[in-house]
Order: sequence, then C-alpha cells, then structure tokens
Amino acid sequence: MFLRLPALDPPAGWEERVLARVDRADRVNLPAAPARRLPARWTWALAAALLLVAAVVILRRPPEGRLALRQEVIPAASGRRADSAVVGDRLGLRASTGGAAHAELRVYRGERELVLRCPGDPRCRAAGGAIEADLTLTSRGSYRALLLAADAPLAAPGGSLDEDARAAHALGGRVEVSLAVDVE
Repeated sequence: MFLRLPALDPPAGWEERVLARVDRADRVNLPAAPARRLPARWTWALAAALLLVAAVVILRRPPEGRLALRQEVIPAASGRRADSAVVGDRLGLRASTGGAAHAELRVYRGERELVLRCPGDPRCRAAGGAIEADLTLTSRGSYRALLLAADAPLAAPGGSLDEDARAAHALGGRVEVSLAVDVE
C-alpha cells in the first residue's frame, strides 16, 4: 500500500521574490546567503550508510589468523614435578595454524635432527586449523618445535630448524618457534 501525498503548489509570486533578492544582493554587494547544511536526518542517514559499507568490507575480508604454538611437558612419573624434563616424559604440542592453506608442525632435537613432522606422523592429529602432537622424549638433548604456515606448499625439511624457517619465510609464510625443552 502506497501513501499518496497531496500535490502542493508553491506560493504565488515566489519566483519574483527570489529574483528580487538576488538582484538586491548584487547591487548592495552583499555576500550570498550562507550555504545550508544537510538536515540532521540526512546526515544520520549518510553516516549509517557509510557504517554499513564499512561493515560489509570488513566482514568480507578474510580473517588473518594468528599462529599459536603451546607446549607442555607431561611427566612420566605421576608424583614428580615438571620443573625439568627427563627421558621418558612426553611433550604435548597444540598449534593453531591461523587458517593457512598449508601448515606443518616440526620438532627438532638439537635444532638439527627432525624427530617429528605433522601432519603425516601417527603421533599427530590435524583438523580444522589445529595440529596436536604427543611426542615421547626418548633421548637427552634440547627439543624445539617449529610451526610453519603458508598459502603455498611448504618445502621438505632442509636439515635444520633455521633452514626450514628461512625456506618458509621465502615462500611468504609465517613461522612460530617454541621455547627449548631441555631433557636431562
């Protein structure tokens, strides 16, 4: 249903009054009438439209997720405190890949020996932008985890933590490195 408004005619003689005022302003050299501002309702409507456009742009932009890597030493003996790790303890790893198309979690002993590569290892689970791994620490040494994420496929391990991190950066990828876990 449409609302019909009555036809309104402008008041008689309006054109003559406007033209006379313009002529008078020219003759007296008066400045023209100040520019009118938009009515408040149009200002609010314009602001609302701009906010709507900004919201659509923000919501359509793919979220750039952050990488997150969490590790926990799980003691093999139930009564022992986990101040330091010993052979037989487990290293629990949880990683968020930040929505990257390609992501891997790699663990190195001594920063050169690759001891775990996820996904692909049976000790790992990868699903929904997360990777979880549970690694039994079988040898003494220092263990570090490396989370790699990129839009392009990642290179095969190159021999060390540093080389693999550099290769991921060369692909435009992101890297997260854990703190070292020293096993005595």
